[in-house]
Amino acid sequence: MKMGIDISTFQNKLNFKVVKEENVKFVIIRGGFTGSANKSLNKDDRFEQHYKNAVANNLSVGVYYFSRATSYNEGKKEAEFLYNNCLKNKKFQYPIYIDVEDNYYQQKATKEQIDSAIKGFCEYIESKKGYAGVYCNLNWANNYMNYNELSKKYDFWLAYWGKEKPSRNKYGNYGVWQYGGETNYIRSNKIDNMVVDQNYSYKNYEEIMSKNNLNNFIEKDTINKDDNINDNDDIKDEDNINNDNDDIKDEDNINNDNDIKDEDNINNEDNINENKISFFTKLFKKIYNFIINLFKKNKK
Repeated sequence: MKMGIDISTFQNKLNFKVVKEENVKFVIIRGGFTGSANKSLNKDDRFEQHYKNAVANNLSVGVYYFSRATSYNEGKKEAEFLYNNCLKNKKFQYPIYIDVEDNYYQQKATKEQIDSAIKGFCEYIESKKGYAGVYCNLNWANNYMNYNELSKKYDFWLAYWGKEKPSRNKYGNYGVWQYGGETNYIRSNKIDNMVVDQNYSYKNYEEIMSKNNLNNFIEKDTINKDDNINDNDDIKDEDNINNDNDDIKDEDNINNDNDIKDEDNINNEDNINENKISFFTKLFKKIYNFIINLFKKNKK
């Protein structure tokens, strides 16, 4: 059993380092919500920051979407919005939940309509290899949906702010119990001196996700792009090596040229010296012959 919290934009000053120090192991973050006026789809403005802070502090992460869907298509659209705006290119260790508790549209709908909305949401998440779940309180589980049928297919996160967890005989193998918020009979209602909804998890979701490769929404194209970046870096490094080698070769060529020039200079100097010796030898011979001839004449 692990303790966790669920948060949204209303907990925007939460210090995640302190959260971890208070023995919190997982965080379920609101990804978005459907508005009451015209059912507009909206992203929680603190989702990205909450996700970043949770990951930075090695907390397991799940996501919930506050729904007002009353049909299969509306549930699917909420899931699609959540995927494209929050889940895509991220990994999660806890389920992706549809939060069903709206008293504006859903409370007026039939059980069958709520069931359809839940199916639309969960089936879309599952089509993306996600692990889908349903959040509701016991009143909604008992009166606004066909819980027994839905719980055979989907994992439930049940809210009941009491001293004892919901009955396993009645509610089956639900994975998470939200035991407190403003009212909390289990422990202090505050984390980091802030009132926060608190939960117990009864399943090893990290292992479930890892073994079945679920909730890994990092697309292959993104991975390939990273690989290409690394490949480009390798190419650049290779180019730099080649350039360095070329520079070395050029320098060697320059040195060779200098060596050749030096050798030529030496040869030229030798030639000059040889010419000088030849000149003086010839001159000496001429002088010598002149003296001999002069001596012969005088002797006659």
